[in-house]
Amino acid sequence: MSDMHSSGQILLHDKRLVQASCFSASLISEETKKNWCKSFHKPEYRDSLKKIKNSSIFLILSQNCDIACRNDSLDSTVEIAVCKKIKESDVFPGNSFVKSVRKLHFKAGSNWYEANIEYILSVNKKELLSTIESIDEFELIKLTDEYSKSVPVWRSNRYMRSALPDNFNDNFGHILDKHIGELEKRAIPLHNEDFSSYIWAIYIHLDSDEEKANYNFRLFALLRDETPDNVIPDIQDILESIAEELEEQAGYTDDSDIYAGRAKSTYVSYLTQFVRLNLDNHSLSNGDNKIKPTE
Repeated sequence: MSDMHSSGQILLHDKRLVQASCFSASLISEETKKNWCKSFHKPEYRDSLKKIKNSSIFLILSQNCDIACRNDSLDSTVEIAVCKKIKESDVFPGNSFVKSVRKLHFKAGSNWYEANIEYILSVNKKELLSTIESIDEFELIKLTDEYSKSVPVWRSNRYMRSALPDNFNDNFGHILDKHIGELEKRAIPLHNEDFSSYIWAIYIHLDSDEEKANYNFRLFALLRDETPDNVIPDIQDILESIAEELEEQAGYTDDSDIYAGRAKSTYVSYLTQFVRLNLDNHSLSNGDNKIKPTE
């Protein structure tokens, strides 16, 4: 593209830098990475490269329309997550497929990585373009559709989440920990699909958003229209088991009238009674305990 175009337009159209694309941290010089570190939100991360290892990758979070803004002065930076490499055994279901707003586990090539909202950079577009153009063998890593579709949803959920009372989260987390693996397993598509789970989302309704000893609640799993008839009862049974344990162990009251349903048979007016369940509390108190930062 000509010099008339913005750095952002060149990044998107010429360099193919799009949302959810990645590139290896090993391609970037230490001097450049130190400069990028200055944009970390937390001051303690700004003067060190501890959070950016050569085994890490950079994940583009900015939306394509923001990257390609015609005027760099109006939208001057690209939001980039520093993602550390993790072991496959450390991949936690609650941190995959946008169930946690703090962390996202995803696969790039043959390796697994963790994006964390604490390690996000804002890199000047002109500087990013200059850096890319200075690297002879610069290469982008393209995620599969499964994970590339998760990135924008994960980022937006940070601003769309609905909090639930701590008392409920604490009791629910302990019970969910026993069932989430089986729930994920039952929801895996039986055939090769362009999605990873039959479950769109899990919703919950409480009779109060205040902290108190007891709650009346309802659970509901919104399923994709492609969900086979024989899978729905399995998911319903697991949700019902979770509800029963909440009653028995926490003393809550289950008012659920149905535990799962396909999107095409679910009215919007029904979903408006619920909030989309945020598993962040469960993720932090359980599954993340074994996932520790590599210093």
